[in-house]
Amino acid sequence: MTDRAALLAQWAQEIASSLPAQPLPLRLCLACARLLGADGGAITLAYTQSERVTLCVTDEVAAQLEDLQEVLGQGPGPDAYQSGLAVAAELASPAAVGQWPMFAAAARAAAGDGAVYALPIRPEGPVLGVLTLHQGTPRPLRCDTAEAQFLADALGAALLQDLDSQAEIGPGPWAGRARVHQATGMVIAQLGVGAGDGLALLRAHAYAHDTSVDAIAAQVVGRQLDFTIADTGTDSNGNEQP
Repeated sequence: MTDRAALLAQWAQEIASSLPAQPLPLRLCLACARLLGADGGAITLAYTQSERVTLCVTDEVAAQLEDLQEVLGQGPGPDAYQSGLAVAAELASPAAVGQWPMFAAAARAAAGDGAVYALPIRPEGPVLGVLTLHQGTPRPLRCDTAEAQFLADALGAALLQDLDSQAEIGPGPWAGRARVHQATGMVIAQLGVGAGDGLALLRAHAYAHDTSVDAIAAQVVGRQLDFTIADTGTDSNGNEQP
C-alpha cells in the first residue's frame, strides 16, 4: 500500500473520531489538523475573490488569522491561493516579517510566535480555496509538503459536488447508484460516521486512486477495501489492498 493510501486511511479514522453533529467541512478540517500535527485550521474558498467564503474555522485563533488575511490582503493564505503552491511561515521569522509586515505583526499579536501553513485546495487543477493550519509553537508538519498537499486536495475532492460523482449517484445506471449507496452504508457501518461523511470518504478515495466513485464502491462492496483495516495494507481476507 502506498504512503498516500495509508495517509488517507488515517484521515478516515480521524474523521470517524469527530463529533457527528459537526458540519462536514469542520470534521474534515479537524481531521487534517490532527493528522498533520497542527493546533487548528480553516477552510476558505475563493480566497482573494469577492465571493470568498470561509466554510469553517476550528477555533478562535484560526478565525482571527482568516479575518486578518482577508482585511489586510496579505499572508500565507492569499499567496497559496494565487500561486497554487503550499506556503509555510513562522510568524516571528525575518522572512515572514519582510514578506507580510502588516499580517506578521497583527498575527503575532493575536496568535503569538507560532506558525501558519497554507495549502491550496486544487483536486481538479484550478485552485478552489485554501486549507490554513496554525501552530502555537512552530514545528514541522508530520507529513512532507507533497503528502500534506495531497491531503488538502483529497479534502477538496471530498467536498466537491462534482458532475462525475453526481452522475454515478444520481441519474446514472441503476446498478451504479445502488452500488454507491450500498458502499456508503458499509463505510457508515465500518466507521460509525454519517451518510455525508461516508460518501465524502468514497470521493476522496476515488481522487486518491485516480478512479471513479463507482469503482471504489465496487471495491468496498466486494470487500476488497475496508476503511477499518486500510492502514494494514490488507483486506478482510488478508490479501494486499490496491
